[in-house]
Amino acid sequence: MAPTTPMAEYASENAISIRYSAYDTVPTLTAEAQDMAVKHCAKYGKFANYRGGNAANALTTEEIHRFACERRKTDDGSVIAGQSRRPGYVIIN
Repeated sequence: MAPTTPMAEYASENAISIRYSAYDTVPTLTAEAQDMAVKHCAKYGKFANYRGGNAANALTTEEIHRFACERRKTDDGSVIAGQSRRPGYVIIN
């Protein structure tokens, strides 16, 4: 299944949180969500720097992705790579 259309959950001059459903075992940052954050921060003359994403809760496919609007651009690649690691095993209690 394809991710749903992203919606701004929170937005200010300094940050934006974007929520949508995606169907993967790890957070899935979509190009559409990135574009939304870039456009939002650009309104304030700032860059969108990705801070990470997580599931909204354990019983849904919804994800929340956070961006900081800052004067200097940072490398989003390390954050994206870190959360894209899939676990090699599952612990069952």
